[in-house]
Amino acid sequence: MDRMKDRLDALWVEYREATPDPEVGPSFMPQMWQKIEARRVETTSVFRRLAQICVMAAVALALVMSAVLIPHNNFDEVFYSGTYVDALAAEHSNDYVDVLAAADLR
Repeated sequence: MDRMKDRLDALWVEYREATPDPEVGPSFMPQMWQKIEARRVETTSVFRRLAQICVMAAVALALVMSAVLIPHNNFDEVFYSGTYVDALAAEHSNDYVDVLAAADLR
């Protein structure tokens, strides 16, 4: 146990030699805050730029998708003025009448 304590004390001595105490003066805290703010601005500007790029990419993708997915042809009048049954009747012809008519001809 004493050996570990001696090694820890030696480590603390080595640490203190490697990192001397900063010179404390009247401008110590303002300089410290300037360093902190400079790092904060640098980090947030990277994230802000990344967010702007993602938003612009999403807007561009939405515009491309809307241009591709919205057809540019004219719709039938039945689509706008008809009922649901009228739209189904226009979409599907009466195949059974054709089959019955062909069966009568035989």
